Amino acid sequence: MDHLMQEVERLADDYYKKYVSNKTSLMLADVLADIIVQQGIEVIYVSIPKADGEERRLNGMFFKHVNESVQPKIVINQLDTIRTQNFTLAHEWFHAILESEDMKKYAIQIQTKEEFERAGDYFSASILMNQEAFVSYFEIIRGRTLEYKVFKLADIFKVPYVSVVRRMSELDLTKVSLLGSLTEQELAELRYQQVGESVLDAPPKRIEFIQYQQLVRDKVVKGELSSLDVAKKLSHLNPKLAEEYFGKSVGEKDIDQLWNELDGV
Repeated sequence: MDHLMQEVERLADDYYKKYVSNKTSLMLADVLADIIVQQGIEVIYVSIPKADGEERRLNGMFFKHVNESVQPKIVINQLDTIRTQNFTLAHEWFHAILESEDMKKYAIQIQTKEEFERAGDYFSASILMNQEAFVSYFEIIRGRTLEYKVFKLADIFKVPYVSVVRRMSELDLTKVSLLGSLTEQELAELRYQQVGESVLDAPPKRIEFIQYQQLVRDKVVKGELSSLDVAKKLSHLNPKLAEEYFGKSVGEKDIDQLWNELDGV
């Protein structure tokens, strides 16, 4: 490991110990967004589809306005899996940390964009899979197959499979064999075949639903949607809320007309 990455890991370890006690089983991924928000950084989840001609879609971005009174922001692509969103959030947090006074304590000198992104990925892996915690869990399942270890550790730390494979290799815990050449999608498919599906291999539906729910509510306030329209849109997502809006619509239209319209849903 070169000196830059050693310093990045030291930074990640210091930040990890600020928020995670060795007396708990807390995984940093579970509270990372809350920690970042407490530091005055807004975390925003938006859908960012892959642009034409691009091999992959954008995972996230960090924005800091020239006006210091404007709150800095981390944007995360909510189309990504939960694992990828966690890793991206930590990566973008590193970009934010580089702007802080804390950097005076670390010999992190970055010369190129490639080095910048590599350092961000290493920070993300180091803080989400803290070395001490990662090795402890690895030792418990050392006797299991390589595939099992990758899938289990990826679930424990809620990170991408490729990140676990790379972390095991970097820490010289085991030979990663052919798994080191597989993509995240290929590893996810292998996991599905051998173990079954994981909720972490899909986008978090709760984020999409909260934003969608707020959108339709705003449209009601603006007069762009009726209560009946909202009831139709939410009927499968949130039946209880849909029923509430349907109840409101009863006072707005004749009941026969309402049922006639609902027949088309």
